Amino acid sequence: MRYVLAFLALVFAVECHAQQEPLRLIQTMALPGVVEGKFDHLAVDIKGNRLFLAARVNQTIEVFDLATGKRIHSISGFGTPHAEYYVPGSNELLVAVGDDGTCIFLRGDTFELIKSVKISVGADSIVYDPGSKYLYIVNGGKDIDNNEFSLVSVIDATKRENLGDIRVEGAELEAMAVERSGTRLFVNMKTLKQIGIIDRNKRKVVATWPLPEAGVNTPMTIDEAHHRLFVGARVPSEVVVFDTDTGKVVARVPCVGDADDMSYDSAHKRIYVTGEEGFISVIAQTDADHYEPIAKIRTRPNARNSLFVPELNRFFVGVPNDGKQEAEVLVFQVQP
Repeated sequence: MRYVLAFLALVFAVECHAQQEPLRLIQTMALPGVVEGKFDHLAVDIKGNRLFLAARVNQTIEVFDLATGKRIHSISGFGTPHAEYYVPGSNELLVAVGDDGTCIFLRGDTFELIKSVKISVGADSIVYDPGSKYLYIVNGGKDIDNNEFSLVSVIDATKRENLGDIRVEGAELEAMAVERSGTRLFVNMKTLKQIGIIDRNKRKVVATWPLPEAGVNTPMTIDEAHHRLFVGARVPSEVVVFDTDTGKVVARVPCVGDADDMSYDSAHKRIYVTGEEGFISVIAQTDADHYEPIAKIRTRPNARNSLFVPELNRFFVGVPNDGKQEAEVLVFQVQP
């Protein structure tokens, strides 16, 4: 009887642990035929119930139907895609193509090319400002004769044209975050271990914040309600929390190794971080200055890119082929 009770207690503990997991895997979406290379960023079409994934080595954008969990299209015919953004108002997919330095506009239904807008080579991370309908793209830097400065190009998504470039010091830039309640654009100045603060109206860097005792700052996201900027560093592996009013660091929290994507869940007060180590770090926000790691959920090595979609309460992780298992997208349901 004692062993039976112990067994039941163990089962109960396991079930309670499963119920407490902040993310629950509910689906895997297969990507047969995509056998080489790491993935890059993801985007979503809420109304059309579609997910987009940049398969950079494959030189395709993979399109999934979220209702069926099936891949429905593989967009090709351009160079190496790094990031994309779906604009619902115009039903267009905007893609940053790194090797030929372009931002391409594709029709959202047929994926035919509408226009190709020239920027510098090395196009990578993007962020969209829905107020102005401007797309910001990092490019240039080390990909142009080892330049010691990079560019943030301002693309008018309505006129489909490049409005100009913002010079940012440093050979490599990474993720950005738009402040919707103000005019600032934050950008990770990766090689300089700094955060660049761009005035979007002046189109210039107006300040920089050092990343003390950390570096290789790659992903970034923002919590405007609490005036906090979250920056993912790789050395050491941690999320550094900045007060956006003062530029001061208020917290540092350990996270997954080689972090590459990060999302803030304002409804559940959580930060989700994915990295090449092969885990999702889930960090709880107690208040603006206090944070605690609450889960480390296994994915697979090199599953570094992800997207949280609050409208769907889902978290998506791109998992590349590792030679043993085919490429796929993991779909997690966010738990209370």
